[in-house]
Amino acid sequence: MHLPLPLRAALLALLLTPTTQAATLAGAGSTFAEPLYKAWGGQYAKQASEVAYDGVGSGEGLARIAAGKVDFGASDEPLQRAELEQKGLRQFPVAMGAIVPVVNLPGLPAGELKLGAETLAKIYLGKITRWRDQEILINNDPIASRIPDLPIRPLYRADGSGSTFVLSYFLAARSADWKKGPGVGKELKGVAGSAVKGTGGMVEALQKSPGGIAYVDYGRALKDKLNMVQLPNRVGIFIKVSPESVLAAAKYDAENLIYAADPDFYFVLSNNDTYGGWPLATATFAVLPRNGKAADKVIDFLLWGYRNGDATARELGYVPLSETMKIGVRKAWSRQYGYKISQ
Repeated sequence: MHLPLPLRAALLALLLTPTTQAATLAGAGSTFAEPLYKAWGGQYAKQASEVAYDGVGSGEGLARIAAGKVDFGASDEPLQRAELEQKGLRQFPVAMGAIVPVVNLPGLPAGELKLGAETLAKIYLGKITRWRDQEILINNDPIASRIPDLPIRPLYRADGSGSTFVLSYFLAARSADWKKGPGVGKELKGVAGSAVKGTGGMVEALQKSPGGIAYVDYGRALKDKLNMVQLPNRVGIFIKVSPESVLAAAKYDAENLIYAADPDFYFVLSNNDTYGGWPLATATFAVLPRNGKAADKVIDFLLWGYRNGDATARELGYVPLSETMKIGVRKAWSRQYGYKISQ
């Protein structure tokens, strides 16, 4: 059969065009965890199945997994047992990291600004409005002369965010006014400043706003070379965020809860009481359906990440789970799903 030349050309072009395999695993949620899932997913696709991840915020991710629209959700706020049972879900820690306040203050040395917890709360409550306020200067004597006389422009997440939960949990624990006001949650209400959607939006808005302050994950702050703030531990010693200070925050609480086989893996690392621990440390959780068949392929992916993804996690600014933590999670997979783990 002889095809017309235009038809033959079209057919040849179709045959030579590379096809893209549809993703066989879909996740959505935490923007904090987005770089990790995308990096792991790209590596996992080379030897197993493709992974698509949509960083839409923890709140939307939980809504999608509860509605069965994705294979797994991701949240930096762990769910309590009643909510997990009501929605037919289970959760498992994937990695640890940190949320860090970041500022746009021209001329200020990177990483040297110190903000007390009460001071940070007052900034977001609109009670401290300029950077040369005495309450800020008193904790920054060595660099006080270099703090510019600018109005403070607070930025916060407009979407339901695990990063917001971590920050608000810390502030509610340290500030009575914050506890009575905005309180703890994935969204902030009754605060000063501008609401911005997503981590990318926060970074972009901060970079365009001299005098701005925002909060992002440690990995993103490193990637974009943002000016990170020091925060105090419970006895008032100021701490710099680092992999070591995140691990110090997580080691006792997280390891003991997992070792004790807590079936819900509910732990919040923010406002930890370890001496050298970063006070805005967090874990990010994969949220799975209780149905074993629906969860198995997600566990395959997570297990691959546990075994092969630590170096990538560190490069992106996360702190991998310890072997004790990983063993606790693997035991839960076996117990709750009957998942068989080959050595």
